[in-house]
Amino acid sequence: MKKVAMIEYQGRCDIEGNAVGHAPKVLEEYHDFIKEFCEVEIFAPEVICRNLTDALCGKCRQLPKTIVMKGHNSFFEKINNKLHMFTNLKKAFADTDADIIWLFNTEYYLMLYLFFHKKPKQKLVLTMFLDGYHGNTVAKFKQWVFERAQKKMDLILASGEHFEFKNCASRFIPDYYYKPEKYETYRLQEKKEQAVCLGTMSRGKKLEELVEAFNQNGYPLIIAGRFYEKERFANLKKAANQNITLRDCYLSEEEYYRLLSSSRYTVLPYDEEVYGTQTSGVMQEAMFLDVVPVANAKVLKAGSIPGVAFADYAELGKMDFSISLEAYYRDYEKLREQNYCFEKIRAAYREVFQ
Repeated sequence: MKKVAMIEYQGRCDIEGNAVGHAPKVLEEYHDFIKEFCEVEIFAPEVICRNLTDALCGKCRQLPKTIVMKGHNSFFEKINNKLHMFTNLKKAFADTDADIIWLFNTEYYLMLYLFFHKKPKQKLVLTMFLDGYHGNTVAKFKQWVFERAQKKMDLILASGEHFEFKNCASRFIPDYYYKPEKYETYRLQEKKEQAVCLGTMSRGKKLEELVEAFNQNGYPLIIAGRFYEKERFANLKKAANQNITLRDCYLSEEEYYRLLSSSRYTVLPYDEEVYGTQTSGVMQEAMFLDVVPVANAKVLKAGSIPGVAFADYAELGKMDFSISLEAYYRDYEKLREQNYCFEKIRAAYREVFQ
């Protein structure tokens, strides 16, 4: 039985100390896949560890640093956050005696760390939610770093079915799986005539364009999640018509699923230049709950999930939301049974980690 070190090196939280993002949930689910055929140890900051089940907390070795998410970080704070991630990575790599290191909540600064450091002696496996960096000069530099960092990796687990990597072997494994006992509790046959936009409200979401579009089409929209830029939240509330509700809040898992599952649509106002080459957890969970994603065509294609596509926000502003969704529901049922079933994904992980 091989020993696997699962490393969550970011530890993102808000100023109240609530974990931000899907890190605790994803860690729990990934652990479920490999716990029967691997010995597992977990490295994570305290803010992540205390959001895990008691059984997993017993496997946790705490990393010292966290990243506090807020609206405006000074230059020093931004640099400090990157150094915090580097500190956590260095400690985890030094302290583990595992056969395999698995990094699953990954971003660019991990690539930068690997670029500057020697490859760990252990087998290094990374889960990637994007196939690289595309666009301007900065993106090209990031891609150059990323391609060289790949040489330090042994295997990439790609969440996108069509992702390709220049310097590392890869394998497609969806990052989420369908858990009937969980999602069937929330999935509703009768849904409200509304769309939702949920999650952390970062600059990666085109919320100004979204509000303007729904002002035009008049369809009910709920935007709910943590805004780190309070001025932006206030400006969006002023701009929104009565069909749009905005909430600056931390959504518990219960609130998140109930709000998502009660809606006909979830709108993903992602920048297509970024998410046109990434997968989305919200999109996958929407499919699990028979909620139809509405997004830029490139974003839907990257996620390989059927949804209502728009080319630009002017088109979204004219969209008719009274269409039948039954064909989407049939597609989602097939996807849940074929691509996202637990046993199929666990078999893929077994091949990787045994």
